[in-house]
Amino acid sequence: MSQATLSQPRPKSAQKIVADSFSQSVVLISVLMIVQRGIGFVRSFYVCGTLSAAEVGRWDLAFSFLMLVAPLAVFGIPGSFGRYVARFEKKGQQSRFLRQTLLACLALTLLASVSIWWFRETVARYFFGSADDAPLVSLLAIGLPVVVFFNFATSWFSGKRLNRFVFRIQFAQTLFFALLCVVLFQLTSVSAFSVIVAYLVSCFVGTTLAASYTLIDGRSEAEHGDDHETTDPADPIWRKILPFAVWVWISNALINLFSVCDRLLLVNFYPDQQVDIQFLVGQYHTACIFPLLLMTIGAMAGSTGMPYLSKDWESGDRQAVADRMNLMLKAIGLFCVTASVGILLLAPLLFGQIWKDKFAMGESLLPMTLCYCSLAAMTMVAQKYFWCLEKTWISSCFLLLGLVCNFLVGLALIGDFGIDGVVASTLISHAIVLAGVLLISKYHKLRIDFGVFVISIALFALCFGKWIALLCLIPLLLSVWFTPLLFSDPFRRHAIAKLRSTLAGNTP
Repeated sequence: MSQATLSQPRPKSAQKIVADSFSQSVVLISVLMIVQRGIGFVRSFYVCGTLSAAEVGRWDLAFSFLMLVAPLAVFGIPGSFGRYVARFEKKGQQSRFLRQTLLACLALTLLASVSIWWFRETVARYFFGSADDAPLVSLLAIGLPVVVFFNFATSWFSGKRLNRFVFRIQFAQTLFFALLCVVLFQLTSVSAFSVIVAYLVSCFVGTTLAASYTLIDGRSEAEHGDDHETTDPADPIWRKILPFAVWVWISNALINLFSVCDRLLLVNFYPDQQVDIQFLVGQYHTACIFPLLLMTIGAMAGSTGMPYLSKDWESGDRQAVADRMNLMLKAIGLFCVTASVGILLLAPLLFGQIWKDKFAMGESLLPMTLCYCSLAAMTMVAQKYFWCLEKTWISSCFLLLGLVCNFLVGLALIGDFGIDGVVASTLISHAIVLAGVLLISKYHKLRIDFGVFVISIALFALCFGKWIALLCLIPLLLSVWFTPLLFSDPFRRHAIAKLRSTLAGNTP
């Protein structure tokens, strides 16, 4: 065989898998939010309508436990993907980066699961209010690895800017979760235990689908020669990502402790021992179904935008970073105000007609939960600027301040105001965190548009009820259409032209 024949390149049997553009990612995430939340709402209505308030509270505490422990167990390693996948991809070290982080997360998750199972009675007593829930904690310990690697997979593909894969994985998980809830309620007990099993199995389905996409992506990289190392193989991956990952881990821990602090206050410090705490948590859960959507949107927007912010930052285009950050903050804030007003207008139908006033306490808590979840959504976007600076410890400091404030104010108010005092303390603490993050970002040379502050202040109108909030929303929407107060003239002209073109059925 001739040398010429030997030197011929291997034929490429498949097209190269390319990253999604920022606009494609926004569309995919928007569609995912609509579809996923639509299915999630139907499932939540069905589950809350079928279960008793106490069982709803039990499911809420179990889900909160998984959301708290899953990122803690792996020391924030998947949280670094949005920042560093592009860097190691450019160096040709993508496969090595994936392999090392995957093995580390596997070892850490197994250690966490064994620890939770060993101390299951203690966990049940302080997180669920009774040692009788130890069997439930054992189930959560067994299912924890599935949740961890489902989150690992979605973080990985989001970091690679393959959000079409993220869409399919999360859609499959959402759909199977809803279907399994119906099936298990029919075949087994109508209880929180069945909902937890359905959730864990659906995460396993999503993880399996993600594994298949990983193989496809790896084969594409190998065939197109995109994963040949261009630097020393001994280049220390951990030395680069570990400091960042640790701060992400601390930040995630504070965020998740923030999200469960109100529940833990109710479980451990509620003054009336005769009240069923899981019943109270169940009422609170229904008040958070819609608001948590807003927080989820903020988290997804931040995660989706981070790889593009990172790309602009690595290219040295600080103006593009500022423009993108301001656009994301104003869009998320305005969406939260608009959606919250719509939710408040529809609340009597949901709580009165669909749930037959079973969760009347939850309806009374809805305005405050909408306000603080909207503030949290903006915070989740704003703190990504510190990720670009590689100073995630700044947001962690503010989260710690907010957590301490939440606990101390909640502890002071719970005796006189009960669950209302706990929710009010959560609102106050979220406001402190957002204000701190925005001001320190400005100090670190992020130009923050005036419209960001206007929308942030408008969110507090939600606490005064639907009509006051509606009176604040109308001027905001009019200013978007007619003035450059919130969005610049070039952006508004482009957006309006694109909207008209879409409504006319033409291709922009």
